[in-house]
Amino acid sequence: MARSKQNSSQDDGRRNSPGRREFLKSSLALTCATGLVTRALNFESAGASEAWTEWGFPLPYKAVSQKSVDWLKSKGWWPLQVGWNPLWSDGNLLLFVMRQQKFLEKRGVEVRYSPFLQAGLMNEVYIPAKVQVVQAGALGLLAVIDRQIPTLALACYPVQRQAFMVHPDSPIKSLSDLKNQRVLKRPAVIGVSIGSSQHLGLIVAAKVLGLEEGKDFLTKNSIAPDMITMPSGLDVVVMFEPNVILMEEFIKNARVIDLTDNYAFFNGYSYMRGEIEEGAPDVVQAYMDALIESLLYARLKPADSVAAFSEDDSQRGRNPKLIERDAIIHVFNPKPTKYYPFEDVNGLWVQLEAYQAGILAEAGVLRRRYAEQDIKAVFRPKYMADTFARLGWSVPARPPFLPPDWPGKIRHPPYPPYGLMTLGKQKFPEPGDLIRDWTFGGTTYKA
Repeated sequence: MARSKQNSSQDDGRRNSPGRREFLKSSLALTCATGLVTRALNFESAGASEAWTEWGFPLPYKAVSQKSVDWLKSKGWWPLQVGWNPLWSDGNLLLFVMRQQKFLEKRGVEVRYSPFLQAGLMNEVYIPAKVQVVQAGALGLLAVIDRQIPTLALACYPVQRQAFMVHPDSPIKSLSDLKNQRVLKRPAVIGVSIGSSQHLGLIVAAKVLGLEEGKDFLTKNSIAPDMITMPSGLDVVVMFEPNVILMEEFIKNARVIDLTDNYAFFNGYSYMRGEIEEGAPDVVQAYMDALIESLLYARLKPADSVAAFSEDDSQRGRNPKLIERDAIIHVFNPKPTKYYPFEDVNGLWVQLEAYQAGILAEAGVLRRRYAEQDIKAVFRPKYMADTFARLGWSVPARPPFLPPDWPGKIRHPPYPPYGLMTLGKQKFPEPGDLIRDWTFGGTTYKA
């Protein structure tokens, strides 16, 4: 793929997994070189001259109509209420940047961001429509499908690592060591949040490895703050990011013996009240545009974005180095197209969600089974596809978190290795990623 440099001093952020010093140094140089202003770029392939931000989003912004504003006001949804989880990997930084840079306000949407630390808390306010946009895992989405709440699944936060962890000096080397009590000579006590995606991973792993609850292990319903401390009463905890990184790399009070990723795919979603699609569809598109623009801004200015986020009140008491490490893995390293909510590519996401929901129904975690059409009914990939089209990006032919040698359709576990940490830093754009020229940080990439 040919590319033309408009400024040879600019660093496009595509180096291999920088350490903190290199990360900050290269990011500072990039920010100084590009500045905070936008420049006009000749968009020849579109047959017109358009202005673009330095972070690669076309101008002018598409402002929502007064009709849509009036409709939202008539529903009592003005300002638009957006729920976000300041501690959730990936989406936390994007929503922070969206708020900080007022990307929705620049499109004519008055908005208020409310923090919630659990998906269940988000749904408590989402179901009665007190909040109209939330971020939650697949189980949160299933909960609103179950209650027949009109909903649009607009973007995903895929394959965040989840792990089975033990004390550093534990004799347990792998999850299969629990079979027949061969190591502990008693059932292992496993801490997990019942009904969570980690619980799903445990259920499937036990099924694949032939572990029996009550004989090989006992489940103790636990919350993350308790499990992070690795209390003496728990032999194994099932943890999610960024807490896996926190415990393994920073506190160093636990080690990973297996990944739930081997047995169950995690996916989170950004979802919105479905009524908005009927009364104000341009607001749906504005949200999607703002989300992807937040991603581009953060990727162009990683050091600035992480520093500002670390200083936000929502991050009080958290280690800035952990916040940075989390952002590198989930926001800066992967291809930016990973947020696309596939309906069916290699079995993602509709088929897989239905399959995994069936396992939870068998275990009594969910009240009923869900058919593929139940899940597909809420998927709206067309809005992100429209955003990609404006940027000149292709809708990816396959999920970027699957390795090139992935063996085919996703069916039943255990799965071969995949994921953001497995693949590391990904180049973007590569051949096939663009449908027309795109400029980011002063570098024009040719389609």
